Amino acid sequence: MAHMGRDTIPLILLKEGEEGIIHLVLGGLGLISRLASMGMTSGMKLRVVRNMGGPLIVTTNGTRIAIGKGQAQKIVVRRLAAAKEKADLS
Repeated sequence: MAHMGRDTIPLILLKEGEEGIIHLVLGGLGLISRLASMGMTSGMKLRVVRNMGGPLIVTTNGTRIAIGKGQAQKIVVRRLAAAKEKADLS
């Protein structure tokens, strides 16, 4: 995808327990508005609670949110471990 960089991946690829920061949403206004209403906006930190079978479960600001696999594919995140390693290399 054109918007994916070395450190950014779709949310669906984060494993359980991994954290990321929302970079951008590759969806229409409906999806962006729905996510924003749940507090999921660009720059928000989230943690994957469950990513196997059924919807992806994440937490952000102490709230658990279920996201369908198709929607999770459209949310581009920066994996925090990758961001930390990049800072360590500087």
